[in-house]
Amino acid sequence: MTNSPGSECGLKLWHDLGVPMRDGVRLSADVFLPDRDGPFPTIVTRTPYESGRDAFLDVAAYWARRGFAFVVQDCRGRFESEGTFRAYADDPTDGYDTIEWVGGQGWCNGKIGTWGRSYGGLTQWLSAPLAHPQLTCMAPHVICDDFYSDCHYIGGAFQLMLSLGAAVIWQTNLATVVGPQSRHVFQNRRFWSHLPLIEMDELAIGRRVEYWREWLAHPTYGDYWRPFDIRGRHAEITVPAFQQCGWFDPYTGSGFRNLNGMQQHGPNSRAREQQRILVGPWSHEEPASTSMGGRDFGPGSLLDIRAEEHRWFDWQLKGIDDGIASEPPIRIFTMGANSWRSEAEWPLERSVVTPLFLHSTGRAGSSPDDGRLTLDPPGDEPVDRFHYDPADPVPTLGGVLSVHMMTAHAEEPLEAGAVDQRLLEKRDDVLVYTTPVLAEPVEVTGPVSVVLYAESNARDTDFTARLVDVAPDGTAFLVTEGILRARYRNGLKQTELLAPAVAEQMEIVLYPTSIVFAAGHRIRLDISSSNFPRFSRNLNTGEDVGTGTRMLVAANSVLHSQVTPSQLVLPVVDSTLRFC
Repeated sequence: MTNSPGSECGLKLWHDLGVPMRDGVRLSADVFLPDRDGPFPTIVTRTPYESGRDAFLDVAAYWARRGFAFVVQDCRGRFESEGTFRAYADDPTDGYDTIEWVGGQGWCNGKIGTWGRSYGGLTQWLSAPLAHPQLTCMAPHVICDDFYSDCHYIGGAFQLMLSLGAAVIWQTNLATVVGPQSRHVFQNRRFWSHLPLIEMDELAIGRRVEYWREWLAHPTYGDYWRPFDIRGRHAEITVPAFQQCGWFDPYTGSGFRNLNGMQQHGPNSRAREQQRILVGPWSHEEPASTSMGGRDFGPGSLLDIRAEEHRWFDWQLKGIDDGIASEPPIRIFTMGANSWRSEAEWPLERSVVTPLFLHSTGRAGSSPDDGRLTLDPPGDEPVDRFHYDPADPVPTLGGVLSVHMMTAHAEEPLEAGAVDQRLLEKRDDVLVYTTPVLAEPVEVTGPVSVVLYAESNARDTDFTARLVDVAPDGTAFLVTEGILRARYRNGLKQTELLAPAVAEQMEIVLYPTSIVFAAGHRIRLDISSSNFPRFSRNLNTGEDVGTGTRMLVAANSVLHSQVTPSQLVLPVVDSTLRFC
């Protein structure tokens, strides 16, 4: 342990300081200070990823040059920290105790902000309800508010790639998952197809990961997940947050829920009125390109995120207002228009909820032009049918992804974003519904959903939905997506298996978006029953997600008639749907 400061890149540095927790465990922290007299406002990040001085030296130098102390700490049980890592469980009190220690150091002036992405964001939200008096603000980026329904189980479907990736990374390191040596494990279809799922931890790294098995053992929301749910706890959080999200990151819905929750229930005016959120055309990784999945959003789509954070921490920790205090709380990038704008609320009050109804002559899965979307409700129309075989699932192709870098060295690595969907739309198990050509631009900004009337001969199955922007040349850019495991069609707190061949109304919630569909383009909806390996395959048997191995082929149907009007529900903004 280094007890006296060293010097590196013009910084004062303490390395591997043991920060005491309330149970006597000591967590390792590196402290970076400006090379001048303090005390300083301080930024704290806690992470289960590599936190050594080299990993954070550039970030620390950035903040130190601007007059901030910077503290980076290994989470409990990770790298140099003592104890056992238990995903999420110890972060509330460990975060509080770390703030307590930082606030007691002579180099800290008592103004403390927290910062971090992904797990470094969740450590902030989980400890914030404990309301340490020296915590002044937060900057939690790309992270969920509910670790059941917005992280591990989306619409009740197990998010396989993200969950296994996280479980392995938090037991090893990023290099184990994304390095070339991982090709034989994470980057072949045979690995992802292994059953039962509960064995995949040992298959990946040769040992059991207890929290992986706990996640699989609790496929329904309940007491296990409740401590990791921020929703309903905003009244306990006393400080404002600046959140950065992306339209192709799985946690943007959480970002807006946290914004609204704090604005409505924050216990003081700062907590209610100083919330900020920034959403760009990005995925889970820090923005580094103007293109996502092959669609370019122009040079203006890239922002200097660090500069935005600097404005935030200057305001909150130093009292410097460069105009940020009077800015609206929401700043979003609208794809298609490829422009930034500010908004006062979410969802937008001026949005018009607009249903587009599904139509066909019963061949939406076999004829490219049969499935249609129109403003007119359906009459008596044939059912669209397809067979979903878990042994041949629809593969993940672009979309709203996290931890997809696990496939970086695969022959066909996965890519997040607006990937062309035409390859998938040729499959017999994908139903395709498309509008006529748009006569004028149409903006869709806000929550998107599909009301689906469906039936299956299986006791359980999944239904997926993808919103697609079809260009005049036929390119089918993915916009957003969603999934529902049918047993959770009536809520995530209980399961209800299907009665064979009985039509059920279901709602598939897609991730929020902001896009202008240009004149000459078409709006498309793709319906199927799998998105693998992002989500685990529904085996169609109703068996347990973690231990099931038996597979059945499901005969699934989508209905669209006067009494079963399946529909895509869009929030249309400042425009009207008109077709050529």
